[in-house]
Amino acid sequence: MTSIDPSDDEVRAALEVFLARGRRRRPGPAPADFHLTRLHLLEATVTRRVEHRTEGTRHQPGTVDLSERPVYDVLRDYKLGPHETPVDQPLDLVKRGTAHLRSCDCGNGRRQCADGNGMKYRPCEPARACTVCQGVTACTQNLKHGGLPSTPPRPPRPGRADRPDERVDCEACQTPGSACPRCRGWGKVRCLDCGASGRIPCAPCKESGTVECATCRGHGNLTSWTAGRIKWISRTERVPPPVPRPRQVASELGSADWHKDRLGTHDPLPDDLSPGHRSALEPNLGLQPGEKEREVVIQRLTVVKATPPGSGNRDLYIFRGPGGQLDVRRRVSEEGRRKAFLAVAAVVALVVLVLVLAH
Repeated sequence: MTSIDPSDDEVRAALEVFLARGRRRRPGPAPADFHLTRLHLLEATVTRRVEHRTEGTRHQPGTVDLSERPVYDVLRDYKLGPHETPVDQPLDLVKRGTAHLRSCDCGNGRRQCADGNGMKYRPCEPARACTVCQGVTACTQNLKHGGLPSTPPRPPRPGRADRPDERVDCEACQTPGSACPRCRGWGKVRCLDCGASGRIPCAPCKESGTVECATCRGHGNLTSWTAGRIKWISRTERVPPPVPRPRQVASELGSADWHKDRLGTHDPLPDDLSPGHRSALEPNLGLQPGEKEREVVIQRLTVVKATPPGSGNRDLYIFRGPGGQLDVRRRVSEEGRRKAFLAVAAVVALVVLVLVLAH
């Protein structure tokens, strides 16, 4: 089993292999010349399963079989059995003596249809204004319409109006070429929805006048009881890391060989945990109200920063890779970044100066 914290000898051996590749092109400092700084990373999460107990009255349509549900007297005093761990789904219980069957106020499982007010038909306007003349210019001889014995008892079916601007013979006053071609002088046409009968069959209740009761779903009765529910809700909290990941190799550390410890509810912290890591974890391990179980996942990784002698522009970062071997990554140092920034700023200033002088 590899050690969490690589020794100096292991680090310098890994540096020797890495630096040997570059010495073919140019000489460089020896591994012993590098200054080593250790970053002891700690990343941990605490997942708690907190219990919630709720109680309320339940109603379900028809007769409901509650025989398989656990029974309780006082919800807070109910003791969970060895196989009753409500993590994935809640545990539903029934308070003793509260289950009963009662009639729904609908009576027989049906209620009056709201669309037709309990009638089999809905009212409809027998005649509607003509869409061509709007009843205003139905006939140029509209004064002759009153009292004609030939007036039909209801408006005619709407006729075709291929040419709305042309007039036809009026059916009300018999005047040739005086009437609207659609309503033929009446101003209104028969409603096609109800066929001028003044009523439309009610569709929601299928002409019965009643619909199924939404409360009891047609059963006519309800089962009521006091329902208790016990549920464990998982909450995961991230422990603030005492040392952040170095941003230069932050993405590479995701696949590094982190040492992982997984602790249960009553497990102590690892014996080899450093005092600094222990002090970072302990404030987050206090028992919370309703907490029943917990899982603590601790990940540790040592990253060694190797700084070359003098004022080098690059640092080396060493950490254990996926197979446990030491990986070495070369990154631009903070001093190198500062030099690069100053160089870019100088170039920009020179370009600006040239442009100013050119004008």
